[in-house]
Amino acid sequence: MRLERVEDLADLGGRAATAVIDLCRERQAEGAIPCIVLTGGRAGAALLTALGEHPAVALVNWRRVRFLWGDERWVPSGDAERNDRLADEGLFATVDTDPSLIHRVAVSDGDRTLAEAAADYADVVAGVESIDLAVNGVGEDGHVASLFPDRPEPQLVDAETPQALPVTESPKPPAERVTLSVPALRRADRIWFFAVGAGKADAVRRIVERRADEDPLPAEIVARGRDATLWADAEALGLLSALPE
Repeated sequence: MRLERVEDLADLGGRAATAVIDLCRERQAEGAIPCIVLTGGRAGAALLTALGEHPAVALVNWRRVRFLWGDERWVPSGDAERNDRLADEGLFATVDTDPSLIHRVAVSDGDRTLAEAAADYADVVAGVESIDLAVNGVGEDGHVASLFPDRPEPQLVDAETPQALPVTESPKPPAERVTLSVPALRRADRIWFFAVGAGKADAVRRIVERRADEDPLPAEIVARGRDATLWADAEALGLLSALPE
């Protein structure tokens, strides 16, 4: 796992935004429609805000960028808990996008059940030819998306696993969610993990050091053997015995 050291949340957002813009420009120059998996939380919001405010934002044709979400809270339309609201307010409000390339999870007050919404999203993700980047915020417990430790979802890693899964009784509210599965996240050519603050230090240690006497955290399962980069500040790196290169 590679390391990108950042000073704080604002530094992470700005530097990651530059990297996203560079990636999109590179892929569009090749004639491709880049596909990015977005995340929620403070770090996800920092990235989206920095993208919207970036001096080079207009150098990307945002109508030719595809967006997915690593997970979504199963709440009503317009609810502040929706992860897609972060993108609406931080990026989509400032750039011109193609709605057909913005793939949102259904809302809880629509005509789909949670299981149906997850199955629908699994079909959408399966239909996407390639994923260029999956952005993941690392929770203090080592979760990514809505793949939580000591739950069945992170253990579903075989080829038959749907690309998205329903989550009930989530250890973090709201209790019901839709999450991309481990195989879906591992499809990404580049996988990023964001960790800022001392509260993430133990999870970062376990992800990077992978001790044999500790069960693997969901973030480690996703990262294993993939092109993964950890974006972290000094506090989040504070418990490591040695820094990754």
